[in-house]
Amino acid sequence: MKNEKNGRLEKTVFFLSAGCIIVIVGLLLLLPEESKIIVDKLMSVFTHKLGFLYILTYIILVVFLVWLTCGRYGKTVLGEPGEKPEYDNFSWMAMMFCTGIASSLMIFSFLEPIYYLTDTPFGIEPLSTEAYEFAHMYGQFHWGPSAWLFYTPATIAIAYHLFVRKGTSVRLGDLCKESRFGRNKFIAGAIDVFTIFAVLGGIGTSMGLAAPLVCQIISRTFHIPNNGLLLMAVFILWFAIFATSVWRGLDKGIKVLSNINIYIAMVFIVFVMVMTGISRVADVEINSIGLFITEFFHMSFNTDPFGKTGFPQNWTVFYWGWWLSYIPIMGLFTARISRGRTIRQVILGMIGYGSLGCLLSFSTLGCYALDLQLSGKADLVSILSGQGKEAALIAILDTLPFPMLTGIIFTILTIIFMATTIDSSAYILASATTKNLGGNEQPPRWNRLTWAAIFVLFALSLTRIGGLETMQTASVLTGLPMIFVCGLTLRILYKMLKEDKRESVNQTDMDKTKEQASGN
Repeated sequence: MKNEKNGRLEKTVFFLSAGCIIVIVGLLLLLPEESKIIVDKLMSVFTHKLGFLYILTYIILVVFLVWLTCGRYGKTVLGEPGEKPEYDNFSWMAMMFCTGIASSLMIFSFLEPIYYLTDTPFGIEPLSTEAYEFAHMYGQFHWGPSAWLFYTPATIAIAYHLFVRKGTSVRLGDLCKESRFGRNKFIAGAIDVFTIFAVLGGIGTSMGLAAPLVCQIISRTFHIPNNGLLLMAVFILWFAIFATSVWRGLDKGIKVLSNINIYIAMVFIVFVMVMTGISRVADVEINSIGLFITEFFHMSFNTDPFGKTGFPQNWTVFYWGWWLSYIPIMGLFTARISRGRTIRQVILGMIGYGSLGCLLSFSTLGCYALDLQLSGKADLVSILSGQGKEAALIAILDTLPFPMLTGIIFTILTIIFMATTIDSSAYILASATTKNLGGNEQPPRWNRLTWAAIFVLFALSLTRIGGLETMQTASVLTGLPMIFVCGLTLRILYKMLKEDKRESVNQTDMDKTKEQASGN
């Protein structure tokens, strides 16, 4: 995994994708108002007319993973029989977690419950006791097991293709050649282009949401004007951290960053938990777990066809689109670090570790924010609706002890989280645009740096036309083609497992026949 590939560039995929992205970025920067109008219209069409596709995809994934975990294929090793995992559990969990959730987890853990107090599901009265209960729980539905199951089938399919079938490429387009449908060169190339746009949408959303918040905290803490120069400086800082990580390589770069980030995140969450009260957090979270269980099927199948409040379209469909756009990142990257683990270990590890981290963050930070609103210490609902998410986050951090130090720690945490995600994402796009990249090779540094620069430009253009709605649209739009890719991945994984199981049974029968013949 440590060898750098100096192979040829996949020119068609690279230049077609990069060219389209440059055009989009140019339009967003030069025509921000017109772009926003188009983005808003697209968001309405994709969520309200096609939202059911995202929900059906989620339901199918739940059923498939339950079957795969409990079935006979669960103990299949993603590597040689008896091979041990390449990374220990903590490093594996840290790299996977930091890649999958970026800095958005810390931000939304504070703010998302406040949104739900007034934008309520199921017709619940805003700011009622029931609204508070659902507000604390609903983010855990979006970020918990439901999120991580989107990534798992692609991770297993790619790891199986690489380490069991000894595949010579990590591109999703080449993986799909395992099916007759994917052997068409045009379709395989289209899948790689879809992959690039999906990664771009997911990362653009994460960076576009995080950057203004980081700027606001830096401006408040160090009394620096919050303007375009500061925004550019934040993006340059992210790029610099990423470039250092690329130069140091996977083990000394992203692995080290991920481990550091997990420790800082744990310290911050425990600090907030103590400020909230450990017993208070436990009390609220136990209630949310019960509510999660009783309402799981209602939330999973909810399309709100009669109330038409727009809640599932604005939130659940947005999240499912976001997680779909992260499938290439998580599938390709986590597959590369999962060699030696069984299919069951990968499924339970990704859903278990990933969900635990997200639930811990939402249960603690969300409880703290809701208690601020409930007690009247901070009117976060009014601040969020009147001044925006940046002001609301600052108001929350200002209520903690040592607000300046707390703000600095939160900013460092956000920056490192985002840097690890940029690193992994650029790694994936560089892999998708490099020919014949094997399971133990890394794409060229220049290729990864190129995609990191594109991420910065795209995220900068998104923040220019701005707002949460714009980021939501980017995820929903780029996630839609991944529904097709996700379905094809499930079919390919099932086909590979079934074929190899049949060959294994036939080989065993042949060996028994030979033994019997030699005995006679």
